[in-house]
Amino acid sequence: MLIQTSSLSFAWGSLAVSIAMGSFAQITLKHTTNLLSVVKERYRAIPWLLLWGLLFAGAMVFWIFALRRLDISIAYPLMSLGYVVVTGLAAILLREHVTKWRWIAVGLITCGAAMVAGSV
Repeated sequence: MLIQTSSLSFAWGSLAVSIAMGSFAQITLKHTTNLLSVVKERYRAIPWLLLWGLLFAGAMVFWIFALRRLDISIAYPLMSLGYVVVTGLAAILLREHVTKWRWIAVGLITCGAAMVAGSV
């Protein structure tokens, strides 16, 4: 029983890490495209592109770990929390303007994810 509980905890942790890594991968990719749009900055995009690839690959590995123990009908809707994280990171790190209506939509996504998580 202890093994099942700890492996279930590992699955939930893996899901959280997958969401976080996937979100940071999206921010990294956006930063990379910003650098590529400026001719003099293109050489600086290479390390960011590599970081994006590592983050994306890592997110997929942790997603696979999560799916080994969690039902996809629970895990996949919770991936929508990535939208919440990406929106917050975009506002903070990329200084993107997020409108009031977009924040309301993010709140609705969070409510939906909480409903899915609460059904466990």
